[in-house]
Amino acid sequence: MKFQTVRGMRDFLPEQARKKQAIEDLIRREFEAYGFEPLETPIVEDFALLAAKGSAGEAIKEEIYYFKDKSERELGLRFDLTVPLARIVANNPQLAKPFKRYQIEKVYRYDRPGAKRYREFTQADADVIGSNSILADFECIALACKIMKKLELNFYIKISNKGLLEQIGLACEIEKEKLDNCFRSIDKLEKIGNSEVCKELEEKGICTKILDLIRENDLKKIEKIVKDKKGFNELKELLDYCEQAALQKFVKFDSSLARGLEYYTGNIFEVSCEGISVGGGGRYDKLIETYGGPATPAVGISFGIDRLVDSLEGKEICRQKTQLLIIPIGSEAAKKSLCIAGELRSLGLNVENDLMQRNLAKNMDYANKKKIPFVAIIGENELKQGELILKNMQSGKQEKIKLKELNKLAEKTKA
Repeated sequence: MKFQTVRGMRDFLPEQARKKQAIEDLIRREFEAYGFEPLETPIVEDFALLAAKGSAGEAIKEEIYYFKDKSERELGLRFDLTVPLARIVANNPQLAKPFKRYQIEKVYRYDRPGAKRYREFTQADADVIGSNSILADFECIALACKIMKKLELNFYIKISNKGLLEQIGLACEIEKEKLDNCFRSIDKLEKIGNSEVCKELEEKGICTKILDLIRENDLKKIEKIVKDKKGFNELKELLDYCEQAALQKFVKFDSSLARGLEYYTGNIFEVSCEGISVGGGGRYDKLIETYGGPATPAVGISFGIDRLVDSLEGKEICRQKTQLLIIPIGSEAAKKSLCIAGELRSLGLNVENDLMQRNLAKNMDYANKKKIPFVAIIGENELKQGELILKNMQSGKQEKIKLKELNKLAEKTKA
């Protein structure tokens, strides 16, 4: 009987896993360059935490992996990395502020699987806790731009503001208690189109004239109709910082951006690559207080690693990490190759040794298939001469290197 992966989950074979790891390593380096520190949290959380009002609500049960353990405790697999972060901050008020943390780990959602949509996926989050300055929001945008540029992807970042959206809704005569429902539908505009969103709003008993304003996406016009300017001012300040940093060509205001989770309070953003969302985030100033902590401002950005892997399909962003394959010919050479491999590894090389006792031709095929850049051949004659043959697999060039001068081999393969 053959077994398959669980629906909505997938394996990463070495080539894909290397690419995924390279993306994670790049993002980790950029997070740390901005002063963010690592954090780890459990995959399993108390369901009451995941369903707390102000984060996701009781309805989240249908969208996550929910279960009871042997002691009948209600639990769930984390659906993001922000909720566990908020729990930690609420329980550790002594943390120095700003508390800048990053986390790159797997999360789980019981969504309907589809193209580039999985039930198990890896997120890379960076959050600033304790600062209410829009400078912290800007740092998230700048960080996102830096990462996407380094990945050499075509992208732009949509920006909106939760408070401004609420003011737009009120200006369009939508009752305050219906605002969340309204913007859940508007957030689907890009996916299902104007007519379907219009139908949803009508079914919810919500005035549809807001759609005309959203379609126009005219920030100057919006400024004139909203009464409370707080959200508008926050958004404008963020856009001004982006312009000062020459990032305006990567950033655009989008009044249809609402973000699904209810805990956002201020500026919100989404990183789009070829029409697909690969990241997003925003300000969530009330979430930590929801979990029993003091009132604490917070803002963060999150990348979907799996989406980035898919976006980079067909592009080589990382080399084979094995630098050298040692091919011993004969039993004596096989014994000696173990010592040679050990010495070369101590010199900093990633070395693979032939464990299959194959002939030279098959080993060459193996090295080509795995894109190993160099091979070292050692047989009886080479042993007698105290040397080996180093071959560059790309150029085909061969040269002899003395076994007592393996440091020369290391220098050539690292070059």
